[in-house]
Amino acid sequence: MKEAPLPFLSYQINALAITDDNLVVALKEAPRGKGVLEADVLVMGITVRDRQYDRPANPVMSLLGDEKTGMVIGYRMSEPEEDPMLNLAEMVIEYIFRYGAPKEIRVSNVLVEAVLDQICEVCGIRLKRMKHLPGLDEFVRGMDDFM
Repeated sequence: MKEAPLPFLSYQINALAITDDNLVVALKEAPRGKGVLEADVLVMGITVRDRQYDRPANPVMSLLGDEKTGMVIGYRMSEPEEDPMLNLAEMVIEYIFRYGAPKEIRVSNVLVEAVLDQICEVCGIRLKRMKHLPGLDEFVRGMDDFM
C-alpha cells in the first residue's frame, strides 16, 4: 500500500459555442412558447455489428420530448463518427425555429446542460437539471422491453 495522487481530479465538460452570428440573431428573434421540453442523450448499452466498422458499436440516441404529454418529439441515432450532443443541439434549434422557444428545457445531467446552455441563454429559455425526466424515462423503459 502506498499513497498516490488520484487518477484525475476534474472532468473537462465541453460546451457548445455557436459561432454563426446569423444563427444567434435568428434564435434571439424566435417567438416564445409556453412548453416544457425534456432533452437527453441515451447510451443504448447494446452491441451493434456493422461491416462498415472494424469494431462493434454502442449506439447513442439523442432524445427530445414534451414534458406535459410525455411524447417523444424527436430522436436521432448517432453513427459512431457523429457527436450525439451536437445532434441534440440541432434538434433543439430545429424545434425552436418550427414551434418557438419553449419556456423551459429539462435535462438529466451536466453534460447535456453544458451543450444546451448557450442556446437557452440566447433564447431566454430556463434550463433546469433534474434527477429524472418522467416522459423520456417512460420511453426508455418501453425500449427496454424490446432489447
